[in-house]
Amino acid sequence: MVAKKGLVPKRVADIACGGGSLTFHLRALYPMADFTLCDRDPEALRMARELNGPEGCTYVADDIHTLAQLPDASFDLVCCWQTLSWIPDPQRAVEQLVRITAPGGTVYASSLFDMEHDVDIRAQLRDRTRASGAQGHWYDYNTFAGATVEEWLKGSGAQYNLHPFQIGIDLPRTGKGLGTYTLNTDKGRIQVSGGLLLNWAVLEITK
Repeated sequence: MVAKKGLVPKRVADIACGGGSLTFHLRALYPMADFTLCDRDPEALRMARELNGPEGCTYVADDIHTLAQLPDASFDLVCCWQTLSWIPDPQRAVEQLVRITAPGGTVYASSLFDMEHDVDIRAQLRDRTRASGAQGHWYDYNTFAGATVEEWLKGSGAQYNLHPFQIGIDLPRTGKGLGTYTLNTDKGRIQVSGGLLLNWAVLEITK
């Protein structure tokens, strides 16, 4: 993530932080900030703590749909990376991200957004190459139109922009599962995962 010009946050939230890699890079950009890393998975939080350590970081076990332990208007910068497309209620999650953001603060959320079509795709997938798929588990796998983001934020007073994200390198295909690979076309490089086109973008919300 590229630092926004003039953005010097004191309080940063990394929501659905996973193993904490985003915070690891953000701490290099904002070494004086305090970070709160939140994930519902205790193992993910353990890995995040191992990577980032205790200094300047707080670790919270919570669900993105409620964020019950995080107060209103408490963060200058809220980040949520590669999450909204894979949860059952992304609108509720976005409402929570906005709720915990302080006035004048910013939310950045990367996910699958189709900026070329007014079409939402709500799907579920089962990756048979993984143990979870072999056991019969299905997962959400969704793409959202810009008009849907507008509906999510209606009445919140927040402004938003969608920034297309194009990967800068070629990725080889390594198997028949969900692993992302790229294809080069006369219109540029595209990303594919499990046979589906990936329309990556970064949602920027200013409160």
